[in-house]
Amino acid sequence: MKTYLPQIERRILVRPNQTFGILNYDMDNAYPQRMLELVGQSPTAKDCWNKRAKFIAGNGFENTKLNACIINKHGLTIAKLLKAVATDKALFRGFGIHVNYNANFRICSVNYIKFEDIRMGDSDNPDTKGKFAIYNDWGKKTWKNITRSKITFIDAYNPDEETIVRQVNTAGGWDKYKGQLYYFNPEIDDYPLIEADAVWEDFETEAGIKTFNNREVTTGFLPSTMLFMQSRREEADNVSGNLRSGNIPSQLERDLGTFQGASSAQKIIVIEYEDESAKPEFQPYAIQNNDKLFESTERSVEARIIKGFSVPKELINSEKTSGLSNGSEKKQAISEFNDNTTPDRQEISDAFRDIFGHFYINLNNNDNWAIVSVPASVAEETIGVKAGSNLNQLLQLTIPVKNKIATLVHAYGFTEAEAEAMCA
Repeated sequence: MKTYLPQIERRILVRPNQTFGILNYDMDNAYPQRMLELVGQSPTAKDCWNKRAKFIAGNGFENTKLNACIINKHGLTIAKLLKAVATDKALFRGFGIHVNYNANFRICSVNYIKFEDIRMGDSDNPDTKGKFAIYNDWGKKTWKNITRSKITFIDAYNPDEETIVRQVNTAGGWDKYKGQLYYFNPEIDDYPLIEADAVWEDFETEAGIKTFNNREVTTGFLPSTMLFMQSRREEADNVSGNLRSGNIPSQLERDLGTFQGASSAQKIIVIEYEDESAKPEFQPYAIQNNDKLFESTERSVEARIIKGFSVPKELINSEKTSGLSNGSEKKQAISEFNDNTTPDRQEISDAFRDIFGHFYINLNNNDNWAIVSVPASVAEETIGVKAGSNLNQLLQLTIPVKNKIATLVHAYGFTEAEAEAMCA
């Protein structure tokens, strides 16, 4: 008996690009750019990305003095660098930091590089091996073609003095030296998939549902209708000297067009006809009712996207629940998500410790680069707001006082005396 597994294609294909001396990030070399567009079109995916980035960045560094430290001539602070790096790591699972050195072999400038702009040099190309290519339009959104002369190649991060000297000499001196790139990549000699790559098709699905809903609104939710009328005769245009062609809509067609759309729905249109045989006939035709189908699809798509990003659903859909239980559930979700993102914060902490350990001035005397996680007090604040609103509604209800007291005692945990005092 023979068994076999159906072939499963890789999510991305990495191939050498001899023209640019790089490794392509998928066949079109634009995987990150495509994912960014898909996430941008999916409300749930974008919300999950933002939530994950927020939890990875946490509340900044434990050593609060670090947050305001300026690390380049453009005024970039460590806090801003942390936020930018966390945003990339939340989606791409990697990040890039550019550093440059002074003549004392100490880092004198630190800059953020967008992860989607980075490509690895071809290991079989002696000119680009061990380097990274930086270019801001791999997806060709701005220009139709990629110009190799506009690609900046930067050496891989290595603070070793002999390595820096060799790189400076190769570049032709300190004034031509472009520094190094700290490239964090969870993969080895490969490009990483985005955090929720397993469900990226659902990003596209949710975007399609959004487009469908928009078209429903812009057409006024009108049923699909066929118009039967006699073959129209050519109508004289009001402008003398012009002859109507078959491609120009009749006045009736123009009038019907003005009654489409949400702002024009339910208005009255007057159609004149000369006799019964010329009377236009509007006949609706049955189409599938997609409301329930789309509603069910939307819920399942949203659930898969949330799962793909490993975000607790209470942090995305917390507004759909109410009462005190929401506060405890959200508090538990925050704790769970903090645990989930702990490795990400640790990896960023290690990177900052490594880079700023070679900075030209000592920014962190105790070498504490730990990142503070998001406090669970956020949930406690929410519970107070929710509970306060619900209690006010309860107390204003026209129901017997004993029922209010029973609800306060059994549902909200107040003592009998406290409940009686509140209802007095």
